[in-house]
Amino acid sequence: MSVFFSYAFRPLFLLATLYAIVVVPVWVAGWLGVAPMPASLGTPIWWHAHEMIFGFAGAAIGGFALTAVATWTKRPPVSGAPLIALSALWLVARLSFFAPTSALLLPAIAADLGYGVLLAGLMSREVISVRSSRNYKVLGLLALLPVANLAFFFGLRANASWTMSALFAGMWVVVLLINVIGGRIIPGFTRNWLRRADEGMRAPVKPPPAFDRFDLLTTLSMVLFAVLQLASAPQSAIATVGLATGGLLLVRLARWQGHLGASEPLVWVLHVGFAWLPVGFALLGLSALELVPRTAGTHALTSGAITTMILAVSSRAALGHTGRPLQS
Repeated sequence: MSVFFSYAFRPLFLLATLYAIVVVPVWVAGWLGVAPMPASLGTPIWWHAHEMIFGFAGAAIGGFALTAVATWTKRPPVSGAPLIALSALWLVARLSFFAPTSALLLPAIAADLGYGVLLAGLMSREVISVRSSRNYKVLGLLALLPVANLAFFFGLRANASWTMSALFAGMWVVVLLINVIGGRIIPGFTRNWLRRADEGMRAPVKPPPAFDRFDLLTTLSMVLFAVLQLASAPQSAIATVGLATGGLLLVRLARWQGHLGASEPLVWVLHVGFAWLPVGFALLGLSALELVPRTAGTHALTSGAITTMILAVSSRAALGHTGRPLQS
């Protein structure tokens, strides 16, 4: 058991995986009418969105962040009692939200918010203790996750019109986390692989560029689009910024030269995961013009980008942090 809780990826990646295996068939069965729809969180759609963002993705984010922070800060990994408490809070929330009655709703809400706050607190302790200013942006996004979750629960209790917007806010925080962390590790891992592969090539390959002004412009465009959508801005503005952001993301991805890593699955799957971001933004832009359903863009970002990046990063992290060869 001490080994199991020695690194965050072990319990939290496992919990995320098991939850996905259970929760997707439950949702499909409810959607097809062969089982009752989960409704502990107001409506089935709210439950579905909340549990994918704060449940499945929330566990995976915790597993990655608390594993990676040990490398970022050169400190011992978060382990033992804090990790046990974090995993327990997540598990209590998930099981309680599955209850057929609302009797366990308040304990579930407390556990779910507790998970987000404890995760942000543990990450803050690790990063701030060594003054790793480069990772303060990650702390800011992690802190916004429980804020969005709290807003959803307030909306749920008050039956407010902005409840769904709180769920979208949570989705945008996860998308921005993918942009920040993916924008760091994808070109880095690609650069490392190309450097090793370059030894057998006649002509050297130019490595992917580091974060520069173009990357910053793309990130600011993503933030602007998220704000416009959450603020219910005019559809013409949403369409313009969405399509422009999709184009910027596509150029950014192309600059990382993922095609050169086509022979290594652990490299190209990262590029495939990130590629869903420009697709998602473009589809949301088109949905503002009523050319495609809004759900097409939403699921490109969630089922596409979030889920694929979780699979890509978790498999690589589990290999790298157990001393195994980085081979799929």
